[in-house]
Amino acid sequence: MTKFFLKFSGIALLLVIMIATGCQEDDPIVDPIGPDITLVSESGFVSSDVELLEGEAFSVKLSLEKGDNPLQTLSMTVDGVEPKGTELSGYVTSLTIDGTAQTAQNPQLITGTAKDGSTWEYELEPAGLTVDESATFAFRVTDESGLSASVSFKVTIVAPPGTPTSRTLEGILFNQAGPSGRGALDLDEGYGTGVTTPGTNANPADAEIRDLGLDCDVPAPGFNWRRQIGTMNGADMRQVDLTKVEGFTFDAVTTIEEIVGAYETGITFADGAAVSCSSGASTPVTDVTDELVIGDMFVVVRGEKYYLIRIDDIMETGTDNNDQYEISIKY
Repeated sequence: MTKFFLKFSGIALLLVIMIATGCQEDDPIVDPIGPDITLVSESGFVSSDVELLEGEAFSVKLSLEKGDNPLQTLSMTVDGVEPKGTELSGYVTSLTIDGTAQTAQNPQLITGTAKDGSTWEYELEPAGLTVDESATFAFRVTDESGLSASVSFKVTIVAPPGTPTSRTLEGILFNQAGPSGRGALDLDEGYGTGVTTPGTNANPADAEIRDLGLDCDVPAPGFNWRRQIGTMNGADMRQVDLTKVEGFTFDAVTTIEEIVGAYETGITFADGAAVSCSSGASTPVTDVTDELVIGDMFVVVRGEKYYLIRIDDIMETGTDNNDQYEISIKY
């Protein structure tokens, strides 16, 4: 009986130990906390998908925070590819870390106090993107344990608002004192015509601008071409005032509204006259310019149509009065 009791007691004790041991909880497994990266939403900074004009710069502000381990690198990709070297410089125009300017690299090594958290500001350009094209820009921060986090946004290039220009062409306007039929210019087609006599492809009624011929006070064979133009057939002309339209160039203009804006802020001209040195007859001419130089830009208005013109070249040929202007036209 005693042996049975002892045997039973031993079994009971073993069961108690097993039960007690089985009820103890295992130590919890804690996952390491990785880094965090966010696009800061502030005025002047992109924090979500954005539409831009072709070549337009934009800025992003990134807030980097560490988790359990210090930060190590920050990389940028465009459509999944890391631009490097000269390709990277085509995208990144400036970079600051906590307000200090840095030389951009990719990936960017994080050092010093920035390893514990930092604010990064990139100024970027959508290199190579044209109208209706898009690309996804992404930034990834990685810590010393290899954990990472990322943010991304899409850049889409859109056409400028407004009415697109319909034509860009070239024309040649000759000295009005030269051969008949070439002293005026039809800006719609770039065709030369005379002030009173038809040209090969245009009539005087088609022309918006004309040359003023010779300065009769300068006797031949001297260079007596006035190098001045004016308007005709009810057209009006103003010179583009580059102090009023910042960054305005002939090639960059893509909308009629830009041309209208240059006209509204343009420099006006007084009327004048063209004089025939042989007969002495004087013909009134509206909107007579100063002596032209290469690069001058003007807006000519006739009816509802606005033309932007640029003087590309001025060629003086001597005593034959075949002097001429090469003119670019956009409308």
